[in-house]
Amino acid sequence: MSREGVIEPAEPVAAEQLPTSVVQRSSRLGYELGLMGAMWRRDMLRLKREPSRWLGVVLQPLLFWAIIGGGMSESFEMKGAEGVDYLTYFYPGILVMIILFTTIFATISLIEDRQSGFLQAVVIAPGSRVSLVLGKVFGVTTLATLQSLLFLVLAPLAGYSLGQIDWPLTLLMVVLTSMGLTALNFAGAWIMRSAQAYHAVMSIVLLPLWIVSGAMFPARGDILSVVMAVNPMRYSVGGLRHGLGGEVTSSMAVSDLGVALGILLGFVVLTTALAARVARRRAA
Repeated sequence: MSREGVIEPAEPVAAEQLPTSVVQRSSRLGYELGLMGAMWRRDMLRLKREPSRWLGVVLQPLLFWAIIGGGMSESFEMKGAEGVDYLTYFYPGILVMIILFTTIFATISLIEDRQSGFLQAVVIAPGSRVSLVLGKVFGVTTLATLQSLLFLVLAPLAGYSLGQIDWPLTLLMVVLTSMGLTALNFAGAWIMRSAQAYHAVMSIVLLPLWIVSGAMFPARGDILSVVMAVNPMRYSVGGLRHGLGGEVTSSMAVSDLGVALGILLGFVVLTTALAARVARRRAA
């Protein structure tokens, strides 16, 4: 305080005067956020430069839904939901298919980045492998969410009213499903040496899991019911049925929404940890 009683502004503290630990933590955080931001922006730039590539991810499942849904509508019947059309039943499964295709095609870019040299530069740059994984997961999740919203506009065609949809729950299910599948695909793309091998392996593994997720047909009490019970995509489809609401009864969705949320959260944590571990080991 000066003699006139006026408080004088404090002199700025130079970086050299701060504790070394504070400066190191600040620099480290900046590196981590910068790496995540760079990976996220790279996926956004790909979407901007190649919009037709991502539009195809939506159009293919849309045709799949219209053709198979239209063909099965006359013969579909489910106990406890006799009045529900197959197009209505199939719609949440197609939404998960869009997320699945988006995560598969978007993580192929990791192989392309390795071949172009970009990934090698990222690996040797400051920043942990966890930030690398999270940046990619956030970027692909953003893409999958945008494409899911584009498809959700068509929900009235499947018998769902836009006003009856629980949007926060639906978006939460989309985000959790996208993050879990992206991290899983990240681990696969990091190991594979060619885009063809990656696409073949992930399609063989993930597409059958989508088929037995309850997307195309409900559980009937046989061995497939056991597979469905341990399939994370089942809880994605079931959670989306809860979020979409409409004419779909609770018997068509996972019985306990809390269980679905818990399993999807665990799926995200486990696959992200797997992707980070694979990235660290392969980088080493």
